[in-house]
Formats: sequence, structure tokens, C-alpha cells
Amino acid sequence: MANPLLIAIIVLAVVVVIILAVLIWVLRVNARLKRDLLKLEGIVKVNCNDIAGLCNAALTVDNRINTADSQLNELWGQLDQCQQQAERQIEESAHPYSGDIRKVRSGASVDELMQSSGLTHDEAALLIRLHGSSQR
Repeated sequence: MANPLLIAIIVLAVVVVIILAVLIWVLRVNARLKRDLLKLEGIVKVNCNDIAGLCNAALTVDNRINTADSQLNELWGQLDQCQQQAERQIEESAHPYSGDIRKVRSGASVDELMQSSGLTHDEAALLIRLHGSSQR
């Protein structure tokens, strides 16, 4: 029969070999994981820089949009003013004496019409007769 000490030594040697094999395998896996970690850290750093750049670009675009929006609102206001002015001019040009008629209705005299509008005495008197109040 085999010596129990010899069997124990053989079993111990097999266990040591297995432990050494597992240790070598763990060390190789650890080294591979360290390389992968370094690669991933580099990728994360690049991604962080890209995200920071994108955020900066987004802020710049947002500022440009706000500026363009305020300019657009200002232009809409100017356009509304131009449209109102054009409507008034069209309204006044539809009847060349419309401004003078308003003055007559507010109580302007012949002399005031002659001075402010450059009308002749007869034109001013006619406007007052046609459009003046009935009390005159």
C-alpha cells in the first residue's frame, strides 16, 4: 500500500499546481482588465471633452438664437409700424383733403387751413362749408 505521507505530498503538490495555475490565470486576467480600464479611462476622458465642447457650442447657438429672436421681434415691430404708416398714407391719399377735413371738423378756421395746408382762401372756405359744423 501506498504511504499516506506520499499520498498527502502528491495531493498537496496537485493542489499547489492547481493554485499556481489559477494564480497565473488570475494575474493574466488582472493585467488584461488593467489594460481595458486604461483604454476605457481614455475613452471617458475624450467623451467628457466632447461633451464639454458640445455644451459650449450649444450655449453659443442658444445665444445666437436669442439674438436673432430679439432682432426678429424688433423687425416685426418695425414692420407693423411701416404697415400702419402705409395704411394711413393710403387712407390719406384716397382723399387728398382728408387731413384738412379733420382739421375743419376739429374747428379750424379759414386762415388756419390756408397757413397749415397751403390752401387758397376759396378752397378753405369750401371745405369749411362742406365739412364744418352746422352751427357756423
